[in-house]
Amino acid sequence: MTDIRSDLITPSVRNLLLECAEAKAGDRVLLVGEEGENPYFASDLCEAVAQVALSLGMVPEIVKTRPVADASAFPDVVRSAMEQADHTIFFSRLGDQVRFDLPDNKAKAVMTYTLNLDYLAAPFASVSFDVMKQIHDALLDMILASKTYHISGPCGTDLISEIKVGRTKAVSDFALKLFPLMIFPPVNCHKMNGILAIKNFVTSSSTRAYEDSVLVLDHPIMAKIADARIIDFEGPASLIARLKSQLERAASLTGGDPYLINSWHTGINPGTYYKGNPYADLELWGTVSYGSPRYTHMHTAGIDPGDAAFHMMDMTIAFDHQLIWDEGRFVFLDMPEIQELMTPQQRGLLNSLVRHDIGL
Repeated sequence: MTDIRSDLITPSVRNLLLECAEAKAGDRVLLVGEEGENPYFASDLCEAVAQVALSLGMVPEIVKTRPVADASAFPDVVRSAMEQADHTIFFSRLGDQVRFDLPDNKAKAVMTYTLNLDYLAAPFASVSFDVMKQIHDALLDMILASKTYHISGPCGTDLISEIKVGRTKAVSDFALKLFPLMIFPPVNCHKMNGILAIKNFVTSSSTRAYEDSVLVLDHPIMAKIADARIIDFEGPASLIARLKSQLERAASLTGGDPYLINSWHTGINPGTYYKGNPYADLELWGTVSYGSPRYTHMHTAGIDPGDAAFHMMDMTIAFDHQLIWDEGRFVFLDMPEIQELMTPQQRGLLNSLVRHDIGL
């Protein structure tokens, strides 16, 4: 890594270590990377972050291992290292697989979505974590104070749902921190009714890995939803049969209902971007693209959070008739009380007009 590259990533790494992980000089920082075939995260990320951690007086340790099938197969070498560390930072799909069910640890771990050094050098990762956390918390407070929400879009999706009272019933909290802050805890579907357009593809929800987790759809399927459950499909009969088989296979991993819609969320980081062809590896694409305000996805098929995901683009979403996303633009950022949380420079990065390509 050159000195120029080091200068470019240092603001983001400081943002990760100091603001997100809340590490300090003398702390032991475990950096978990990926090895094996088809890694999602670049091999030099851990070493680059370790250099900055050393400059801040921290004690970094690097462990690299292969991703596993699910949280039940969490590697002993990582678990043991986490027990000795003050902070754990995942540059690995392992973090995603335990984002709802993390092994006990004395400090909350961090799952990163900076796939390589370019992501780490971009405003995507350098914009203040503390500011993003304030925006996230304000949004979550608004969601928890609401009684209903409405999701609609040009694809034909039109869904209305209630929100249960109380945080533990309304949303499914993560077991670790996310960096950059890209999303809010998924909102549980409660008495959801309407029409859902299932388009483009179906993937896993990243909680468990399984064979043939991606189903590409060459024609939209319209699903009728009643009480958060798919009760009917409209579309080509052969494609509906394939979709049903996919959902039933995903649900069999936990023994849950293949047609239950568990929860959903939409990206809140307008700096999210993706270069390349999403269809070359849709699971990889989803690993980072889900942070875009353009992208809404629903977890389905099985026990919460489910093992399949539906994907929608450029949705309009309102809570208690208050518009929060307008055709994929995160207009919540433009509210005066939210803009007041930011410096002038941050306002240029965090507003509804910032719109980056994510490949779709």
